Amino acid sequence: MSWLTDPWSTELVTRAGLELVLVGVLGGALGVFVVVRGLPFTVEAFSHTVFPGAVLASALGGSIIAGGLAAGLAAAIGIAFASRAARTSDETAVGVVFTGMFALGVLLASALGPLDHDISSFLFGDLLGVSRVDLVASTGLAILVIGVLLVLRRPLILGSFDRDVAAAAGMRPGAIDMILLCLLALAVVVAIRAVGTVLVLALFVTPAASARLVARRVGTTVATAIAYGVASGIGGLYLSFHADVAAGGAVVLVATGLFVVTWLASPRSGLLGVVQRLRTARPVPL
Repeated sequence: MSWLTDPWSTELVTRAGLELVLVGVLGGALGVFVVVRGLPFTVEAFSHTVFPGAVLASALGGSIIAGGLAAGLAAAIGIAFASRAARTSDETAVGVVFTGMFALGVLLASALGPLDHDISSFLFGDLLGVSRVDLVASTGLAILVIGVLLVLRRPLILGSFDRDVAAAAGMRPGAIDMILLCLLALAVVVAIRAVGTVLVLALFVTPAASARLVARRVGTTVATAIAYGVASGIGGLYLSFHADVAAGGAVVLVATGLFVVTWLASPRSGLLGVVQRLRTARPVPL
């Protein structure tokens, strides 16, 4: 029992655990749409486009979370408008905004002085540095994102699988895309506090990929992805505490391990299912 209870004896670890639960919920819920729509590169781009806002906020003595949030929302709107330009694909728009925003962040970092601890933790994560203010802000953003997902679940699901049908039903796929990009920007800012920009992509892709191996319906897949995300966060926190390793890397490794175990054991599309089908297959007569 002490192995289970010792990590929660300090307030730092308790706040870190609550932050990971919020990240797991956001990563799981939005990650399904990221995987279905093929948006992993967009998430990776958002993790870098928030950099100039964080640098500027740190230089002005403000909150780097607020600065990153402002930059992320600006990038989401920029990507949405750039993708509507003639002969500009979604991937091209993301690439243009991503490189431009990150270059701006590098320029600001070199002009405004050396990177301090806060900016370094923004890049690589500082889970045990989550303050009460950070936790309150993360909770508010998580409630906002989940609330919007619940309200717009039907157009989001329909637009993810068939944009033409969504448009014929009177929905506006372009507006839905912009809303989804803004939600991703909000969620990425929350997740960056836990694992940093380097590893944030894994929290949106790996739990959703694991859930798709075992679930069929969208609602069930989202719930399963959330469970995988929360389990990865708490499991990674235990691994970090007892093995004395970096928390962000531990969380991502646990998520990857859960994916591998799920893939091996999945009766529908995993290695176990393949073996069972080979054993039960009838030989073809010569």
